[in-house]
Amino acid sequence: MTELVGHIVTANGLVEGCLRFNQSIISINEIASSDQRIIMPGMIDCHIHGGGGGDVMDGLSGIRSLGRTHGQFGLTGFLATTVTADSTSIDAVLDAATQVMEQREPTDARCLGVHLEGPYLSDSKLGAQPEGTRLVEPVEAEAWFQHGCVKVMTYAPEQDPDNVLPEIARAYGVKLQIGHSGCVYHQAVELLGRGCGVTHLFNAMSGVHHRDPGVASAALLNAEYAEIICDGVHVAEPAFQLARGRIPQLYSVTDSTSAAGMPDGEYQLGAHKVFKKNEAVTLIDGTLAGSAATADLIIKTLRKFGLDWVEIGLMTSTRPANWIGLDNVGQIKPGALADLVTYRDGELESVWIEGVKIF
Repeated sequence: MTELVGHIVTANGLVEGCLRFNQSIISINEIASSDQRIIMPGMIDCHIHGGGGGDVMDGLSGIRSLGRTHGQFGLTGFLATTVTADSTSIDAVLDAATQVMEQREPTDARCLGVHLEGPYLSDSKLGAQPEGTRLVEPVEAEAWFQHGCVKVMTYAPEQDPDNVLPEIARAYGVKLQIGHSGCVYHQAVELLGRGCGVTHLFNAMSGVHHRDPGVASAALLNAEYAEIICDGVHVAEPAFQLARGRIPQLYSVTDSTSAAGMPDGEYQLGAHKVFKKNEAVTLIDGTLAGSAATADLIIKTLRKFGLDWVEIGLMTSTRPANWIGLDNVGQIKPGALADLVTYRDGELESVWIEGVKIF
């Protein structure tokens, strides 16, 4: 059994005490202590494409590279996120993710499933998505969901003219998110009312306009859950604060690419070449193409934005876990897996997965 003493971030507030755990959390005992260590649940990233030079679309090697690289920065669980591609390529990713889920390497963050970002996206809101988007194909979508590892799918509602995808997704327990979409306000409102989430709020979607409101306006007024990229590049602080005040279950993602944890240079995002310079990742034309963010950068950005440790724990771990229906991760509570990070003086001190220190 391991013990950590400090300020423990729980869903109900900060507890000064001693955390006892092995593979899972055993107890939280309040004790007076001068130790300024912050103990938090590890970050769960529901939207991440790669890291350490590896891309999810590479299959087994790319997903393992992602888990190994990001684990060193405080990521403990993730959804391997695809880009638009042909059916065969997506099938290969689903098979690879299933293998990684079944056989986690001891030093790697845990793959919790797959986020299909595409291919049912709008050509008008591609962002850095590859070409090859198409209308919803119900048989194809159902076949992907039957793999059992798909937890989330991003789609543009205008690519589903018969409005069949929500029912198919519901039958398989897959969460739909509106993204890479130019759909009209009222269509987005209707889908949000049926439980849809929102993908990288403000980015690659119809926006906030006083005469032509779009997906972003619908999200600010109606969404319960929405992801937002808190890397300090994709969303300026005032827009973040607006979303924070409007969306009850706002949660953070990295949208990170193979460039994460790597020096400046050229990398892959699906079929695209992308270029990392400083903290930004772009296509050759300067279009933002995911990020190079890590869990540690996200947490430090949220601290700069004025969030306390409890709200950061909610945004980076508890809410994303709740969104994808997991109750054994995302919180520090008895019985949950001991997936933890500790901070001291604002700097990452250690990372634990299933009670084993990996950093």
